[in-house]
Amino acid sequence: MIQYYRLNRVFVWYIVFFIMINIYSAAEDDGTNENELPKEVENVKKISEPLLAGKLAIVTGGASGIGRSVCQVLDREGATVVVADINDTGSKETIELLSKERNHTAIHTDVTIKENVTYLFKQVSTSYEMSLSIVVNSAGIVHNASGVENVPEAVFDKVIGVNLKGTYLVTKEAVTWMLQKNATGRAILNIASVSGKGGYPFLSAYSASKGAVISFTKSVALEVALKGIRVNSILPGYTDTPMTEKTPDYIKKRIISTIP
Repeated sequence: MIQYYRLNRVFVWYIVFFIMINIYSAAEDDGTNENELPKEVENVKKISEPLLAGKLAIVTGGASGIGRSVCQVLDREGATVVVADINDTGSKETIELLSKERNHTAIHTDVTIKENVTYLFKQVSTSYEMSLSIVVNSAGIVHNASGVENVPEAVFDKVIGVNLKGTYLVTKEAVTWMLQKNATGRAILNIASVSGKGGYPFLSAYSASKGAVISFTKSVALEVALKGIRVNSILPGYTDTPMTEKTPDYIKKRIISTIP
């Protein structure tokens, strides 16, 4: 079972940082050592009280992997969490891992279906008195490693549908609800991938979907920055999750060989 403390500590604190700090665009790399926490993140880390007390968050893909870890981090920092996933069993397991002090809940959601996403936000709106502050788009899939000539069109469409269209549908609905409340301090965080920035052989559809998520994030960030909504993306590297456990050993070795 993946726990949040198994994730790289830089990644975990960036989750909190991008939700809390008033920056709105995913900037280019500045050459900072990835094993060192920037001063701004360290300052957030020094705050003793929960950083997200009283906040309501939706996490898509929260039934396992990075999404589950994000739910645990948000819960640890005092937020109330709504787990949105098609895996009902996994969602319930995630809820069981969270504190019993707040009304966390799970809502069955297929992010590729507009009506599902609309229902998710309506349910959250009617079930909670507090307004929505945080949305994390973590729902995603990866296809079997293969050359582009062997990637079926249906597989390509499915990967794009979940990773890109799903992010679009959830973000669109989130921005709509957040603007209706006309409140500042809202945050949308999209989980992309380093493969979306530099590409990766034999994962063309996945890399394309994540590259599109990065560009989509930057565009939306610029649209809503002055309306009190921050939109950012995080680009994790290869992470030990149920989604990646079936990756062939030769691919894993190739990935490991690229790490200094």
